Amino acid sequence: MLKLIINADDFGLSKRVNDSILKSFETGILRSASLLANGKFFYDAVEIINANPELDVGVHLTLVGGSPILDAAKVSSIVNRDGNFYEHAFNFSVKYFANRVSLKEVKSELSAQIEKILDYGIKISHIDSHQHLHILPKIFDLTVKLADHYKIKFIRFPKERLCRYMLRDLRYFPRIIQMASLNFFCFIIKDRKFNKTNSFVGFFWGGKMNKKKLLTIINNLPEDGICELMCHPGFTEDSARFSARAYRRVEEMNALTDSEVVKLLNKRKIEITCFNALCQ
Repeated sequence: MLKLIINADDFGLSKRVNDSILKSFETGILRSASLLANGKFFYDAVEIINANPELDVGVHLTLVGGSPILDAAKVSSIVNRDGNFYEHAFNFSVKYFANRVSLKEVKSELSAQIEKILDYGIKISHIDSHQHLHILPKIFDLTVKLADHYKIKFIRFPKERLCRYMLRDLRYFPRIIQMASLNFFCFIIKDRKFNKTNSFVGFFWGGKMNKKKLLTIINNLPEDGICELMCHPGFTEDSARFSARAYRRVEEMNALTDSEVVKLLNKRKIEITCFNALCQ
């Protein structure tokens, strides 16, 4: 039997995202969400978490988008002239591969993000990151150490296998290239010792999932093991500067609350679970 973790990224990003995550949890199949410590609506998310103790919570580490938790002067190698994070992973990666990123500053900032969440009494069951920057080898080593230090059991391993349905529309070819790049970094760090799910889906249609696509994903899931499905539900398209793409469409939330999706999960005998349940 397959155990499926459906996890919403960007909890705390905006009011619309928070409300959508709550609805997807209350009336749908969502059981887990990753919290942005530097999100503009972090405190709204904390209120939702306190009112819904069964909602599984992870930390959505970020080194791009928004502002750092620490004073910008203390993390100068990872912020722009305005003292904010760079807007996209590409800009950060350029500095990273040019050895112009201080790993000490990265560790300090990521520690501050985790500690901010813990300070509100929130149990963190898993770690992932905005635009998957935690998968860069040196940053991943830091992430593993942070997980060990703060006793966080799971770390996202965003390696998504290529399926036939991904090849049906040439408009998605650039996404396949991006997926291949992400899988390459997963290959580099695959032998590190850390807890992860057996499989992962959601990058290919990240932020653009609807009911039809979700049904396709479910029909192509593995037969057994533990799989994480990443999603980005929202009530409307969110223009928040964390994402330059058309993200968080209402169709994604609707898919997570659709009865036909539930019927297919039951037909395939897929068990919905969460990271916290696996930590028991």
